[in-house]
Amino acid sequence: MHLTGIDPDTQKISFQPANHQNRGWACWWCFKLEGVNLRNKVTLQLHSPSSFGRPTRAMFSYDGVNWSHTDAGKTSGADVVYQHRPKRSTVWYAWGPPLQLSHAQELVKQIAEAKVGANAFELCKTREGRSVPALRWTSVRKNLSRRPGVWIEARQHAWESGSSWVCRGLLEWLSSTNAAAVRLRTQAQIYVVPIMDVDNVEIGAGGKNQIPHDHNRDWSDKPIYASVAAAQKLIKQMDAGQELDLFIDLHNPAPRDSKPFFYAPPKTHLPAKRTAAQTRFHKTCLSFLGKQPLGFSERLRISGPGYHPLWRAISKNWVAQNTADHVVALTLETSWNTPNSTQQGYLDYGAALGEAIEKFLLTEQP
Repeated sequence: MHLTGIDPDTQKISFQPANHQNRGWACWWCFKLEGVNLRNKVTLQLHSPSSFGRPTRAMFSYDGVNWSHTDAGKTSGADVVYQHRPKRSTVWYAWGPPLQLSHAQELVKQIAEAKVGANAFELCKTREGRSVPALRWTSVRKNLSRRPGVWIEARQHAWESGSSWVCRGLLEWLSSTNAAAVRLRTQAQIYVVPIMDVDNVEIGAGGKNQIPHDHNRDWSDKPIYASVAAAQKLIKQMDAGQELDLFIDLHNPAPRDSKPFFYAPPKTHLPAKRTAAQTRFHKTCLSFLGKQPLGFSERLRISGPGYHPLWRAISKNWVAQNTADHVVALTLETSWNTPNSTQQGYLDYGAALGEAIEKFLLTEQP
């Protein structure tokens, strides 16, 4: 966050998202205020040329852990003014609920230590020497010819913190006593990566469209990011062992996308088996995710040749191009700019996604 002005008497803070050169969009922001006068409101004046940096409602927290929405701000051009009357003299404000590397590390550690069949592992070391934490369940599926497999990752674009919260919700559900969760984790091979672009998350950079390209344009034969290369290697191993059925890349969409949706590969990447499986999974998701307050779209969007020059190097398109014909590869875009885009809303959405995955892989039969 870049502070442009502060008035202690009126408690007006003027700021804008920090611009990290060559590190992607300037849209993420978070800061802490101390010594707040509780008799007066705090006024936040945000300037952000990008609409992605201007949420309708800011988020606030008194402990840096539990986050709530402020009232809707008043927008004028590239500026938004939020007014909030805190109940405590120390308060955090943010674009959305943060989920940093330390949170992902603690989450992975807790689940691995919960004795629910999960193993924590390091996906890779980043360019800047940070460890990318991940979890895997590799329990042998009994009495069946093969175990189904799923790869789930979040945060290829660092600003999209809501995607990591959806991932957390899925992981907490997966490690719970829920009967469907127990079936899935004991009968399937599961890999989960809560944060892919760790380096940009840690400095508060957006990551999207960084130079020379971001993580979700890096899925080629020569990836430059270690997390992408490591993911590709493991995905190929799963596919070679006929143990990959589903790939889901978790994202947050544009600010006006008020209902979550899937991006699917183009028709050139959809043979008959994949089309049938993708249709079945989408229908299953509608029955689970569609019941959530965030909702779920019946329309699939496509990211093909007309979407981006590097469309072939988008993760789900690479997976569709390089794995067996039955493998479903999708991007789930969970809305971030709605009243239901909260910590609990994201967590519940992740749990509902887990239920849909279990039904698709283990309960339904094509």
